[in-house]
Amino acid sequence: MMPSKVYFINARVERFDYRDSVEGKLKRILEKLNLQRYFSKDELVPIKMHLGNPGAHNTIRPNFVRVVVDRLKQLQTKPFVTDSVRLKAYDYLEIANRMGYNPMSLGAPIIIADGIFGFDSIKVKAGKLLKEVSVPTAIYDASCMMVLSHVKGHIDSSLGAAIKNVAMGCVTAMPRGCDWREGGRGRMHFQMDELMSWNKDLCTFCGICVRTCPLDAISIKGKTFRVDEKRCWRCGRCVRVCPEKALTVPGSMENFSVSLAEAAKAVLSTFKRGKVFYINFLFDIQPECDCMFISDTPVVQDQGILLSDDIVAIDKASLDLIAQAQPLPQSKAEGLKIKKGSDVLTMLHGKDSQTQIKAAEKMGLGRSDYKLIEV
Repeated sequence: MMPSKVYFINARVERFDYRDSVEGKLKRILEKLNLQRYFSKDELVPIKMHLGNPGAHNTIRPNFVRVVVDRLKQLQTKPFVTDSVRLKAYDYLEIANRMGYNPMSLGAPIIIADGIFGFDSIKVKAGKLLKEVSVPTAIYDASCMMVLSHVKGHIDSSLGAAIKNVAMGCVTAMPRGCDWREGGRGRMHFQMDELMSWNKDLCTFCGICVRTCPLDAISIKGKTFRVDEKRCWRCGRCVRVCPEKALTVPGSMENFSVSLAEAAKAVLSTFKRGKVFYINFLFDIQPECDCMFISDTPVVQDQGILLSDDIVAIDKASLDLIAQAQPLPQSKAEGLKIKKGSDVLTMLHGKDSQTQIKAAEKMGLGRSDYKLIEV
């Protein structure tokens, strides 16, 4: 079999000409690629991406999204920008607007894929770990999809890119009439039936978990820590931000990465083969996920943009570019000596960033053998 094609726009710009800018090269490659293979006239095209978070600013630049929207409109499709609930849906749209994502700047509507209350979804069979996932209706009912992913680190999988974007972002947090165990996103984080574990002896009752919870499901009164189990999404953010490690999540981090591949496969099973296209943005490659309420300095220099119709190949190419880059000073990776065959994200988080890629390839989602074609 021929290796998958991955197109590469280098972040370096050496000529003072718009056509040679990153934006200009993105526009040019989108015009050259035969996107009509994936998107047809009058098709509704969800552009799946993360819309930001309070305190987090390292997301995909709106001008790049606008280039994608404009190209899809040239093909006479009907694009809309979307994501599932990450915060309460109304608040999420307000944050998106503050981040510069709105119909005026992007030239396309922005909708929450699983509805204003986050309940609108369809259950889809998944693998051994997840059993089933609930896919937002705006994605489930679509005939095609454009996936824009900001490449960065992640505390549990080390790498957050296209696989994670599809797996987490295309699965709703809490299906209507169900709890998190029945197809919700939290099943990837929490692979057992328990809530997060609380160690009273370590807790200083600082309240950062309360302020971080997107659903106000955590409360601290005196020396008592409480979680509203029915409201909790099992997103795990409280565990990540606890400075004393007083909160822990049950489950295996390897299983988490494999569950990402399972969820991505379930989501992609709702589309015909050849109807999803991926663009990975390797800018502001920070150590943490965009779901956190902060943005840290990038751990390696900007690399550029990758484009492909193979979700495995594009994430493998993203990781390979990161692995070849030097850790940046004044970042969390400063002074890190990268071991041969590893990468800065794996070494920062202590989990193999290749696990989700290998699992996705084993499940038939794509090939890690790719040919990099520089634009």
